[in-house]
Amino acid sequence: MIEQVAHTESGTDPAQVAPALAVAYALHAPAPRAPEVAPAAARTARGAAAPAGERTGGRRRAARRRSVRG
Repeated sequence: MIEQVAHTESGTDPAQVAPALAVAYALHAPAPRAPEVAPAAARTARGAAAPAGERTGGRRRAARRRSVRG
C-alpha cells in the first residue's frame, strides 16, 4: 500500500535525517497499548516482586552454587 506523507521538516544536514525521521514516524506511528498487568500470584512466585523481608530460597540457592574447577 502506498501512502502519501507530507512533511515540513527542512533537511539542513547532508544526510537529511530529520525529514527521514518525520516520514518514518508518520508511516509507523506508535500504537496505543493496554498496560501489562500480571496477577499478584504470578509476581510473587518468582520472588522478584516480593519485599525483601518476604523473600525465601536465598540460602538454598547459595548452598547449591558450586565453583567451577579446571
